[in-house]
Order: sequence, then C-alpha cells, then structure tokens
Amino acid sequence: MSKLLVALIAASFATVAGAQAGATKQEKQGTVQSVTQEAAKSTTAQGEAADVAKAKASKGDPKALTDKSAKQQAVSSTTKTQGESGAGSAQAQAGDVAKAKSEKGTPKAAKPDLKDPAVQKQMQKAATQ
Repeated sequence: MSKLLVALIAASFATVAGAQAGATKQEKQGTVQSVTQEAAKSTTAQGEAADVAKAKASKGDPKALTDKSAKQQAVSSTTKTQGESGAGSAQAQAGDVAKAKSEKGTPKAAKPDLKDPAVQKQMQKAATQ
C-alpha cells in the first residue's frame, strides 16, 4: 500500500513538473494513462486477492443461527428491544410536542434595530469589554 502511495505521489509530481516545463498534450495524456493503469492494476489485484483469502478462510465456518428456533428467538428478541425503545421514543416525542404547543403562544424576543446609533454603541461597548 505504501509503495502504491509513493508511486502515485511520484507520478503526480512528475506530471505537475512536466506540465510546468511545457510538456505537450500527448505526453501529458500518456503519463496520466500510465499512472491510472498502474494504480488500477495494483489496487484491483490486491483487493481481489484479499477478498479471496478472506472467503477461503471463512468457508468452513458454521453459521451463527443453525436451526429455525434459534432464528425465531433472535427475531423475537430484536423485535422486543425495538418495541421498547420505540415506545420510549414515542413518549419522549409526545412530551416534546406538548412542550412546543405550550410555548406556541409565547412571544419571541425582540430583535435589536441594528440601524439605531444607540444600539450600535451598546454593541461596540459590549464587544470591547
């Protein structure tokens, strides 16, 4: 991985240096294509090899839920947990709705008139303290 990063950094540095030296358009395209092809080959092959090795290693492992009763038990426990948390969040949401309804009639704080010289003076005074 580090060799790939070094190669990509070196290639990008070479393309930038070549572009500043006045390389032709065809030379730039050739450099970009070669760097792209090398990066694609190394990353694709390495990633695929890692996935194949992982699949081979886990091929003989037994499954977590082997029979039907274990699957049903897992589903029921998950559903039960979600139901409990859902009810709690529903109660919290109902409380938030009630709070919002109770605050609906209260007036908002008045915004200061920023064009007023007295307000500007107060703001300057507050900023310097």
